[in-house]
Amino acid sequence: MSSGTSLVVAKKKSTLPVSSAIDSNNESLPPLDYSYLKITNLTDIYDETPRPAVLQKKAIVPVREDGKSGSRCLRLNNNALVDIKLLSEICTNLFDNPSVLGWLDLSFNELVGIDQIVCEFEGLEILYLHGNQINNIGEVEKLQSLKNLRKLTLHGNPVENVKGYRHHILALMPWLQNFDFSAVTKADRRTAENWEKMNKTPKKKKKEM
Repeated sequence: MSSGTSLVVAKKKSTLPVSSAIDSNNESLPPLDYSYLKITNLTDIYDETPRPAVLQKKAIVPVREDGKSGSRCLRLNNNALVDIKLLSEICTNLFDNPSVLGWLDLSFNELVGIDQIVCEFEGLEILYLHGNQINNIGEVEKLQSLKNLRKLTLHGNPVENVKGYRHHILALMPWLQNFDFSAVTKADRRTAENWEKMNKTPKKKKKEM
């Protein structure tokens, strides 16, 4: 080998596990999509066929022969739902493994509150609730048990008019990475922390007997 020749050592491929984080743009299986079907009650889903997803110029309906989907995404947006009390039952019938549901889109419905049933899906990473009729910011407190949640939307609800709306939500769930389609910055977190300290209700002193 000539003295002018240099050796190039091939780098080993990284053995770090690939993130399994779910996203509307990179989910391996298309969402189970029941959007834009004028559904008023969740049981109406049984009479509907999920909308096909177009992947590689082929229309694919993500349902297997056993009638269940292996997807982690459920789209129920742009319907007329007023409650989702049967969500757990519906997901058990629709999904192969409903416990791993990672993305739930309930945007543009007629929901006036956040049903506690949402919190049964502890693996939720993305929850869209924008464009509903939620007017009590206290409803959002129910979501505090969803520690895996990284994206949440609530804009387009009356609740967004509450003073300190964004700070309040980020104070409740400081682990969020994206809120109302806007990345949560370090400055956002600092402001939320300060807002919480300033608005924390002091405990009432017990009256002396």
